[in-house]
Formats: sequence, structure tokens, C-alpha cells
Amino acid sequence: METLVMAADRSAGRSGLAVFKGGVAVCVKRWDVEPSRAPGWIAEAGQALSETGIEIGEIGRFICGLGPGSFSGIRACLAALQGMALPGGRPVCGVASAAALALGQARGVEAVTVAGDARRGRVWCVTYRADKAAASVRLADGGAPSHTGDDFKLVAADDLAEAVPDGTLIVSPEWARLGQVLSETFPAERLVREDVFPDVVDLGLLALSAPEACVAEPMPIYLHPAVAVKR
Repeated sequence: METLVMAADRSAGRSGLAVFKGGVAVCVKRWDVEPSRAPGWIAEAGQALSETGIEIGEIGRFICGLGPGSFSGIRACLAALQGMALPGGRPVCGVASAAALALGQARGVEAVTVAGDARRGRVWCVTYRADKAAASVRLADGGAPSHTGDDFKLVAADDLAEAVPDGTLIVSPEWARLGQVLSETFPAERLVREDVFPDVVDLGLLALSAPEACVAEPMPIYLHPAVAVKR
């Protein structure tokens, strides 16, 4: 029997879950609300699976969107997938949600820069060269993404223009927070002037196209160094 693969992303405003068979999404559930740790979404996910005739025990592999984004949403999603995978020791891996977002915007452009509000007066950004037809992404320098914080730049808003390659399309899952900064930094023709979220189907296809690139021991992508408190 062909192995089923489940992908889930709760890093941003359009959370989702998808199950793939033979590289095709056979069950998709999306939520148009901000992600949270509240467990109600798990029951809704279970209902979606049941309506499609899929049982958790049939799923052989799980993929989680690692952000950057809602830290609590990503952690809750990862914990839920790990709980589902525990019987039988099935693998859970992860890919960057930002890479899936870039893949979804890849038609007709050479490269996509994804930017977000890193708080503490900083902006995170990453540039991908994405191939929608092949469901694959590369970093701006042509290298394979690690789907960890190493792929991302963390800069002050005043330094953002220097961190972004010329000519890329610029999108953000946090346009409501970053729109003014992005509009003051880049010409309007390079901007998608609304919140753009990663789609769970793109996330799953990305992981399926390059399973060797998935993070085998996934953790949410957190870009700031840990804050130590001296006692």
C-alpha cells in the first residue's frame, strides 16, 4: 500500500493540514484564523480525515512547517504531529514555512524574498529561487536550503535594502506590521501589498520533492539568540 504523508502548518494566519498519496493532496483542511495552542483544531483535523476515509494509523510520515512565525502555533503543531506519529515510531520532519510561501508566489518571477517582523526592532528575510513546476526552492546563492535559522538574515529595518537582492518580488505574512517599512524601502512594483501566507499544499509538495533536505529533528525556527537572565 502506498504510504500516506501528512503536512501541517500553523505558523501564520492561514493554517492548514494536507494528506498526500503519490504526491497528490487527497485531503486538505485550511483555517482562516490566527494559529494558537488551543487544541480545537485537532478535532477539526480529525473530522476532515474521517470524511476522506483516512485514519491516523495509515499515515507513514509527518511534515511540520517550522516558520518563522507564530512560535506557539508552530510548537503546538509540532507537538500534535509528534503525538500522532508516536505509535509505530513514524518519522516527523520539517521545512521552513517561508520556503513554502515563496514557492506559492513563484510563477513568473525569478526570485522571491520573504520578510517578517522579528520584533526587537529587527526584520527577518530570506530570498529563494523557486520552481513552481518542480515544487523546489534554492537559496539566492543557488545552495540548498537547510530549513533552519541559518538560511535567514536578521537585520535592522534601516539595513533591509542591503540585505535583499535587487529585482526580487517581496512578500510578507505580516504586511499589516511591516507594510510601511517595506513601502519606504522598496519600489511599489516589487511588493505584494497584503499579507501572504504559506499554503500547506505547497509545504507538503516542497518536502516531498526534496525529502533529503527536510529537518529530521525539527524545531521552530527562532532567529534571536537566547536571552540569559543573570541571577
